[in-house]
Amino acid sequence: MRKIRKFLSNTISIHIMVFLGLVALWGYIELKNQYLLLCVALSFSGANCGGFIRVIDTIKDDKKRKVEKII
Repeated sequence: MRKIRKFLSNTISIHIMVFLGLVALWGYIELKNQYLLLCVALSFSGANCGGFIRVIDTIKDDKKRKVEKII
């Protein structure tokens, strides 16, 4: 589970997923292939999930640092 969280929260992988979503959206516009909309939705939701994982991990790390400063 940690490997997946580490991969999804990587900024490069988030940007790659957004780029793939944009390419799939462009492909849908050009080809009118409705299956590409599924790829757009999956790519953007993966990037969104990775972004949320990154934010949650940052908040957890910040809380740990505050507790360590108090102790």
